[in-house]
Amino acid sequence: MCLLLPWLGTGCASLSRGFRGPGEITDKARRLCQHNLLAWPDLGRFPADMSPQDYVRPEDLAWLQAHPEVPPPVTPPPAQPGLCEVLSPSVHGDFATVSVKLRPSPEAEADAPPGDILVAFQETPAGWRLVYWLPEEAALPAQASGANIPLFSEALHRPLKLSGADLAYTREALEKGVQGMMAIRCVITRQGSLTHCHTLKPLPFMVQPALEALWGSRYAPAKLDGAFVDVRYTFYFNLRVGRLPPR
Repeated sequence: MCLLLPWLGTGCASLSRGFRGPGEITDKARRLCQHNLLAWPDLGRFPADMSPQDYVRPEDLAWLQAHPEVPPPVTPPPAQPGLCEVLSPSVHGDFATVSVKLRPSPEAEADAPPGDILVAFQETPAGWRLVYWLPEEAALPAQASGANIPLFSEALHRPLKLSGADLAYTREALEKGVQGMMAIRCVITRQGSLTHCHTLKPLPFMVQPALEALWGSRYAPAKLDGAFVDVRYTFYFNLRVGRLPPR
């Protein structure tokens, strides 16, 4: 049996404890987008009414505070704030993915990138928080993860898949009823191939098939100022037994 799965290749005001679920995710994604904080939690960019503790996963915030010397590994955001459109989140247990479309403002240059980006949230006892995967990435040798290459961010044109097989459930994963979100980060080269793939959040029996699907794919590379660039890009696989998972 084979089930194909699409992959998605701060005085501070706290949000109410009663504000939960997709609405909280959508609201937080929109506010983070408005301040260009979706790709990297630059603490200096949080306005007075946004506490990082309310928006950033605790593990990421602790890592960032322990490593203040690390510069943001992202391309500087656009000078003019964009117009943020947040699509409906896809919730999988205590994780969720949400697609955010950042459209250039009327004052932006004509060739400003659209800035579409897919991000993950995790539910904590205090509510939903954006996941940046900082400690997971730091646990790997820099050479293995391609840490010298910028992360994909709102300043870039999003890579587009050109060819390659979709991920399919393995027999073992089906038998065990494996479900949830899996995250893998790779370098998409300016030639469109994938290298330096590594798992940020695994799922049983599905990591190797996902890696093989990624390695066999070709992409239209990310673009910056009209030129193709190498970029670290996070792929999210939403697995749900019995039917195709929503984006």
